[in-house]
Amino acid sequence: MSRYLPFKYSEKQAIVFMGIQASGKTTFYEQMLLDNGYVHISLDILHTRSKEDLLLMKCLENGESFVVDNTNPEVSVREKYIKKAKEYGYQVIGIFFQSKVKDCMRRNEQRGLKVPQKAIACTSNNLQLPSLEEGFDELYFVSININSKFKISPWRK
Repeated sequence: MSRYLPFKYSEKQAIVFMGIQASGKTTFYEQMLLDNGYVHISLDILHTRSKEDLLLMKCLENGESFVVDNTNPEVSVREKYIKKAKEYGYQVIGIFFQSKVKDCMRRNEQRGLKVPQKAIACTSNNLQLPSLEEGFDELYFVSININSKFKISPWRK
């Protein structure tokens, strides 16, 4: 997969992923961001909001850059991360994973930890496009092309 990122790693950088289950978020983190020093904040790993809040606050207090790797489908869900990051002087980057429900359902069937198909459809129905007005400093689209490579594009309305 391509290692091109349209932004450079810097201290105090928060990246908020948005996208339905099996749209490539965690794979993108592992292939594109893990080696750059971003702390991985994911409910799939942490399992509770309490643990997530503790790790988020640890990052903010220590000035560590991090990635919030959850579906974050709605503006109201993303607001928590954006507001906290801004309070601590972070640059906030949003990455929206474009996908088709049928493609995500197919990828979901190929992974170890499957989510119910109904959950994928429900998240898709609740998915709200992000905007700079939410507080993002930069926004990008990510899609998976035919060769299973990530394509990163600048945000367009």
